[in-house]
Amino acid sequence: MLLSKKHILSVLIGIELMLNGINLIFITVAKAHQSYMADIFILFILVITACEVAIGLAIFILNQRINKTIDIGELGSLKD
Repeated sequence: MLLSKKHILSVLIGIELMLNGINLIFITVAKAHQSYMADIFILFILVITACEVAIGLAIFILNQRINKTIDIGELGSLKD
């Protein structure tokens, strides 16, 4: 479902929702088992999420400026 989207922002939002769901699972496990290891995983996922947002938005803005569209199909022209 996520990979069938045509717009870059829809894909980025989908990835964000999946990573936030993973964080909620880790929070639940950490609360149930009193483990600090899950806190480390949560912090790691938050850092990955921040990097993904920064890179994704940079690609989105570049595609918007060059191709004047937000479709994923036009990303191939950014290789040059």
